[in-house]
Amino acid sequence: MAVHGQQRQVSSPVAGYVFDGAALRTIAGVPGGATLGGAMDLGLAASAVVVSPQLDSAIATANDGSLHLFRVSGQSATEVWWNGLPSAPARAVYSPSGKAAAVYASGRVQVFTGLPNAPLLVFAAEIGLSQTEPGRKPTGAAPEAMAVSDDAAWLLVASEGRLRLLGASGSSRGLLDGAREVSVAFASGGHAAAVLNGAGPWLDVYPDVSADPTQRIAALGLAEPAGLAYTPDGKFVVAAARADKSVTVFDLAAGAAATLDCNCAPTGVTRMGKLFRLTDAGSGPVWMVDTTASPARIVFVPARAQP
Repeated sequence: MAVHGQQRQVSSPVAGYVFDGAALRTIAGVPGGATLGGAMDLGLAASAVVVSPQLDSAIATANDGSLHLFRVSGQSATEVWWNGLPSAPARAVYSPSGKAAAVYASGRVQVFTGLPNAPLLVFAAEIGLSQTEPGRKPTGAAPEAMAVSDDAAWLLVASEGRLRLLGASGSSRGLLDGAREVSVAFASGGHAAAVLNGAGPWLDVYPDVSADPTQRIAALGLAEPAGLAYTPDGKFVVAAARADKSVTVFDLAAGAAATLDCNCAPTGVTRMGKLFRLTDAGSGPVWMVDTTASPARIVFVPARAQP
């Protein structure tokens, strides 16, 4: 077990984390007044990092293709032994509470539970052409979207134009064909899920993903969805659109949606505690949605000054 980056502490509260293409950085401070912190020392050169919605762990892909799991706290990162990980993963996603994760590599997805302290493989499934055409190998292309439930019992995966529900018991059910513009999300602590179909566009809400949806809400302006996530209490769903540069907050109890304009091009909807990050760190600011405000608002973290 290796310990990295503990020589430096941050005094400001950590609102989240962001990967800038080379390093994982803290977002320090409060919404509307946060700043980007220094690079965290993971002890490796990373090509991708995904952080748990609980902000307590991170999955990093090293430049050599190896996968690593870290417990994180403030500016500190502690590597956790994780046996049986695939190399060169194309996509990794956390469950909404960070207790489970799904990792896709080379036509196969593996679902783990017990994060962040004791990862355990629950089930694995082949993804791609082999599902519909026996004898043909998966293409290896990353799924367009994936979401896993907190108990690792269910996995939603959109691949090659199909949205499917895979279960730890070995079950498999098609939910949607022509799934080229789809975002998916589970709610914390259960099997409630949401599917944003850009072909509609509309949001289908499943109180239990193993049954049919019971609610459909129009999703105007979301024909090119960039991502989807539930708020921690499960009462709202946050979605973003690439083309319209907008964010939509769905009120599930009211069956209504409110749109927020964003002076950004969202690349996803990544939950960080009670905040939602819309963009990665680059030459511009990092944009976030603060749903704790009434009404919800969009805030940004200024870009770091270039040395």
